[in-house]
Amino acid sequence: MKTALLLFSALFLSSFAFAQKEAEKTVYKNLEVKRFYSVTTESNVVKGAEVYKGNGKIITKAQYEKFNASRSNMESCKPCMLETYNENEKLVTKAVQYVDCCVGTWTGYYPSGKIRTSGHYRENETGAWDQLWDHGYCIKHGTWTEFAENGKAIKTEKYNFGSLVENK
Repeated sequence: MKTALLLFSALFLSSFAFAQKEAEKTVYKNLEVKRFYSVTTESNVVKGAEVYKGNGKIITKAQYEKFNASRSNMESCKPCMLETYNENEKLVTKAVQYVDCCVGTWTGYYPSGKIRTSGHYRENETGAWDQLWDHGYCIKHGTWTEFAENGKAIKTEKYNFGSLVENK
């Protein structure tokens, strides 16, 4: 009886861990992980001095250069696992991408680091990477789940090649 209770408890607790697990299934193997900063940058000369801004706030030259340098990571993501961060080094999204086209698992995060949304885009199993948007990629395909910050699933949608087919 004690063993059965212990087994039931383990299964019950593991169901909570699974509820917020990132979608990991993908046809892509050994993808390089690249970092991208979702920060709008600008520089201006003010009273003879260079002023750097990130998302409208004054930042250092080093931060400005780091944010701008990350753009090449998106451009060279062919495909890769692209981790997108905000100006405060918080992970915002993690997705299988080919440049600006999502082609696999996608996970969005709360500022706390907990999963906010988990879903999947249509994967490219053909190996041909030209004109992905025109060939019907970069669209939601599969189950998408939105979580409360406590980990509880609050909304589930199912997509079939970009069309919403179920909404719970």
